[in-house]
Amino acid sequence: MKHLVQIKQEGISLKKMTWVMLGVSVIIALMLLFAVTGAFRSFRQMEKLTDNYIMLQDATTELMGASDLLTEEAQCYTVIGTRNHLENYFNEAENERRREHAIATMEAEMPDSAALQDLMKAMNESVALMDREYYAMRLVLEAQGDSDIPAPIRELQLKAEDQALSPEKKTELAQQMMHDEEYYEQKNRIRSNLTACVGDLKSSVHGEQKRMEEQTGHKMILVSALIILQTLAVFLMLWMITRLGLNPVLRAVDHIRKDQKIPIVGASEFRYLAGTYNMMYNAYKKSIEKLNFKASHDELTGVYNRAGYDLIISSLDLSSSAMMVLDADMFKSVNDTYGHETGDQILKKIAATLKKNFRSDDYICRIGGDEFVVLMVHVSREMAGLIERKVVQVNQDLAETSDGLPSISLSAGVAFGTKDSNPVTMFRQVDTALYYVKDHGRNSCCFYSDRLKSKELVSAG
Repeated sequence: MKHLVQIKQEGISLKKMTWVMLGVSVIIALMLLFAVTGAFRSFRQMEKLTDNYIMLQDATTELMGASDLLTEEAQCYTVIGTRNHLENYFNEAENERRREHAIATMEAEMPDSAALQDLMKAMNESVALMDREYYAMRLVLEAQGDSDIPAPIRELQLKAEDQALSPEKKTELAQQMMHDEEYYEQKNRIRSNLTACVGDLKSSVHGEQKRMEEQTGHKMILVSALIILQTLAVFLMLWMITRLGLNPVLRAVDHIRKDQKIPIVGASEFRYLAGTYNMMYNAYKKSIEKLNFKASHDELTGVYNRAGYDLIISSLDLSSSAMMVLDADMFKSVNDTYGHETGDQILKKIAATLKKNFRSDDYICRIGGDEFVVLMVHVSREMAGLIERKVVQVNQDLAETSDGLPSISLSAGVAFGTKDSNPVTMFRQVDTALYYVKDHGRNSCCFYSDRLKSKELVSAG
């Protein structure tokens, strides 16, 4: 008995140890809370940086969209002659002023950046392009005898030789000015400057993101260490605390290894940690999805692949869209004659030519070996002439052999969507129009209409 009393006196007091361990647990819990809060703060800073990048990238896209709208409305006015296109043009240029707003946004966020300089260059090119558009629209106004001339071009004087042209020749000259190679070269310079702007934005954001990621990583290592210490302390205290603390940690490790979210169970501190981790996990997954370029783009040409096409067509408003399928004429013979390496270069040239001649809002996809799809948004049947001109321009560019590649041409089928359209039916219509071109000499385009329905039924059969 005396021996037992001696052991009890010399041994560790459970009460004291409990208070010591409780004090240690409180300190660890406070440290854990501080580390998690710091990690969450770093994450918020990274989120803010990403939001700023998205906002600035949107400003760049806004400038290109405004430039493309001006081009589209000016081209439509010179081709169709409908005044609402003229009014839409000057509403954007004088009232909406999205290009100026994009510049102002960039100046506010990155006043002395290379990205701003690139954006300013694109703006200057766009303004320079307006001089040509003003002149072309003034030609059409003169050709139509329209005396209601918008203020920005009211003082614009036509050259004497142009003033002497007949109305038909004035219209023809205006259309030529809006569709010649010089015009599209200016457009390409705008796109090149905007591409450089996006590249500068990525470069400036990447370094800051890397620094924040390292800070967050260090804090998460600290969080993990504190969790282990807390678990050991809790394991030595009570079975209930072990049940609420240790077991959830072990389950969390299993979920992390399986790349899954952590279940929000156990003690309140762990629930807070799990919720924070899950927020980071969700943000990480979303970032991975946004950056998963290869999954939706063709590796050879850089345009959307079949998977990208399926994703786009499923979310597209077909009632205000048009679908075009283009097929390279006699492509197999080119491969057989010049080899597959040359064939690959031709496919790259086709993709680059389509990008050059269609709007940045349009979607260009490669869905087969030599088969491409262009999904054109916000179009109507009245724009058939403009689309046909684009196909002619594409084939003219592809016929050029100064780059050392053999001449190639495309056959195209086009269908305009309606409120009842679905992707399968619309593709069948386009395919029918395409094969009509193939059967009638190639190197052209055909628009689907009711007269092709019988051929569509034969094709479907």
